[in-house]
Amino acid sequence: MIKKKLCYILAEGSILMGLCCACAGSQNAEITEKQLESTPIETAASDAAEIKTDVETDIETDVEIDATADAAVAPDLNRNGIPEEVRLTALEDGQGQQLEIWEKDELIDREVGYFAHTGWTSVFLCTLDGEDYLLRYHPTMYQGVGMYDYSLSTLIENKKTVVQQNHVQFDINFGSPAHNGFDPEEIAAFMEEINALLSNSVVLLNTDSDLQGTFEKEGRLYDSLWWLDSQEPVFAREQKKSMLENLKDFQAAMTAVQPPAVIEEVEALPITEPLELLFYSGAGGWMTSLVLNPDGSFVGEYSDANYDTVYVCQFHGQFGNVGKLTDASWLLTMEELVLDTGHELGEQWDVTEEGYTIHYIASEPYGFDGMDWTALESGAQFILYSPKAAGHEPGTELYGAVEFQSWLHKRREFLSEDDVLGCWGLQNMETGRGFFESTNT
Repeated sequence: MIKKKLCYILAEGSILMGLCCACAGSQNAEITEKQLESTPIETAASDAAEIKTDVETDIETDVEIDATADAAVAPDLNRNGIPEEVRLTALEDGQGQQLEIWEKDELIDREVGYFAHTGWTSVFLCTLDGEDYLLRYHPTMYQGVGMYDYSLSTLIENKKTVVQQNHVQFDINFGSPAHNGFDPEEIAAFMEEINALLSNSVVLLNTDSDLQGTFEKEGRLYDSLWWLDSQEPVFAREQKKSMLENLKDFQAAMTAVQPPAVIEEVEALPITEPLELLFYSGAGGWMTSLVLNPDGSFVGEYSDANYDTVYVCQFHGQFGNVGKLTDASWLLTMEELVLDTGHELGEQWDVTEEGYTIHYIASEPYGFDGMDWTALESGAQFILYSPKAAGHEPGTELYGAVEFQSWLHKRREFLSEDDVLGCWGLQNMETGRGFFESTNT
């Protein structure tokens, strides 16, 4: 179970990188020790939104870092009383920048940011009660799905130690069947927290052009959520209102113009023969296999092998109440899920064959479980996608189904109408996890 949960956490935390790796080939450029001449970072007061550097980049980005400062940065991130030197250099390939923190002749930390969207990085020097911290902030938006997180850390004993962190996720595709929640109170609370930290910070490295644009608009290090200004005339921010009030107004306005999908009742699934689907990450020895039949019945098996120990679950069930969402997607309701392992959950037993013993542990049906890691109850919903499902713009089947896309066996982007799924896929609507046709492996 530990391996299973770790795989899920890694998938959640790396969704965007997995989705866009094809367009981020430039990110894979090797970072060598031979860099352009390092330039110590200079900065002014804690509300300065930009940093001075002699680094020049000739790349397709709007990020600009201008001179605004008159005092060299000399933090003490490892708390040993010796000031450190902060350097910002350009990568040799011109695709990003590298932040280095030195103490005398020792490099104690390195951060890399790329100008390609999937490699955006923002690092700040945050000073609280006279103590210095590194603040890493990643406000990611992809296909209308927001994944914002930050961490506050020190370099005590020259090791990164996180002392505070938080995150928030939300979805502004209000009319999508895959819509995954939008909590104005939670978003506003997170933004209040990060903005309080930013108000006590200076920029060390920032390749996020959206965030840089927000700082320039605000005239300070303050994230006012740029996407709140991207939906006019449907929604227009009112400056006199608080962020929470504007978020609530945004939710109401966008919900009104993005009505829920119309579901057309159909008699059967759009398949004429059994469909073999697989759910796996490619990391570790686990996999869940599924056979979906035209009548909506299914059988599956989960196994996770770790040397001579195997977590296992056999199960079967039935889908019903099939509804057509689009010509390439159908909503399914799970009417039954039965575990067939033959042992109680958590029960352990050994099987010895030809002198070799395998230790088995009865597990939950990974992929047919919920956010609490337990088997789904009757009434849980799934979406079945055909190979023609697209995701290049709002209103297409896969747009905003970020978690589902992250489980694709073959990574791809959805940039135009010609970019389609290319295989059958089944999405667990509670978790977003996805099964894909085994022929696509």
